[in-house]
Amino acid sequence: MNYIHSSTRLFLFIFYLLCAIGCKKNENKKEDNIASGTTGNLNWTLNSDGTLNISGVGEMPNYFYNIHIPELWPPWPIDSIKAVVIKDGITSIGNGAFFNTALTSVTIPNSVVYIGIEAFAQCRSLTSVTIPNSVTFIENNAFTDCRALTSLIIGNSVKSIGNGAFGGCRALTSVTIPNSVITIGDEAFVECRALTSLTIGNSVTSIGNTAFRMCYNLTSVIIPNSVKSIGNWAFSVCTGLTSVTISSSVTYLGECAFLGCSGLTSIDVVNSNTSYSSETGVLFNKTKTTLIQYPEGKTGAYYTIPNSVKSIGDWCFSGCIGLSSITIPNSVTSIGIAAFTDCNLLTSITIPNSVTSISNLAFRRCTALNEIINESVTPQEIEADVFSSTDISTCTLRVQAASLDAYRNAPVWRDFGNIVAIE
Repeated sequence: MNYIHSSTRLFLFIFYLLCAIGCKKNENKKEDNIASGTTGNLNWTLNSDGTLNISGVGEMPNYFYNIHIPELWPPWPIDSIKAVVIKDGITSIGNGAFFNTALTSVTIPNSVVYIGIEAFAQCRSLTSVTIPNSVTFIENNAFTDCRALTSLIIGNSVKSIGNGAFGGCRALTSVTIPNSVITIGDEAFVECRALTSLTIGNSVTSIGNTAFRMCYNLTSVIIPNSVKSIGNWAFSVCTGLTSVTISSSVTYLGECAFLGCSGLTSIDVVNSNTSYSSETGVLFNKTKTTLIQYPEGKTGAYYTIPNSVKSIGDWCFSGCIGLSSITIPNSVTSIGIAAFTDCNLLTSITIPNSVTSISNLAFRRCTALNEIINESVTPQEIEADVFSSTDISTCTLRVQAASLDAYRNAPVWRDFGNIVAIE
């Protein structure tokens, strides 16, 4: 009898113990979710480990950070988020959804087709992103300033990479733009300082202004045959860039597309291009009447401009610190803005009598310049900044003997320290 009572007591003890453990587990499970709510048609929970889970079907609402309108903010506590898991069924990631959060990882399902403006902007602890094949649009500044981002996989359905989408992702080393992409927006990859490898897909037609500006470690670029337009300053200040090949399809090359590429030794254009051409690595328009850019890193101290050239383009020789002598032929009629800026070894230059126009900043910061021979009978009308930061008070200006008085009385030209006749 006592044996039966003892067994019963033992059974009851184990039963109560298991119930207590189960209740404790349920309590812990409840405690694990430190915040939860709804946003639009979606549900969200934030776990104690910082994981934000978002579930439901349809679009995620757009959000906006304005200190005066908190009702436009995302509903979740952004300071507590370490990881984001977006569940299958959600079709978009809203504008500003995770702006400036400390998240380190994000899971994007195959149901998402659209990533909104500034959705992950300034997530400076985010290290890797895989954009699934379902996504077709990456909006402006979607991942801008994600400074720790080292790994990026762009799905093969993306058609458009928005302005500034990955700008300032300073740790990103490799980018492959899939064949589905048609447009690369302005500043899309600006200041991706660690970028060493870039593959541009063969459906891209447009590369935006400053798209790859200040990608210091990028060493080479091949423009695919699909590209028609390369924007202003698109690859400027890519100081590690040594060579560029421009395909036959390019019909528009923006201003200063390769300016500040101090290591660039050659800009090559395929022969079948109908708008541009190259000769010994120097870039011209197709008919070679306009000299567009002399590569800053090209070897050789002397260069003679071909006789076909009528116009020396804006910023054409800017930063060519290795050139000490440039010969301008009588065919040239105009010298563009900042054409010879920062040619620090240039000591003397002859301006032929055919030149009628010299634009602003043309000879800015030519610190070694000590002589200009101007063969024009009539002094060109120029602005005061043509010789900005070039000390012309120590320079000799040589002109036609019959034009001495005209130059000594002409604005800017009269400021040369010594004006004498051509011998």
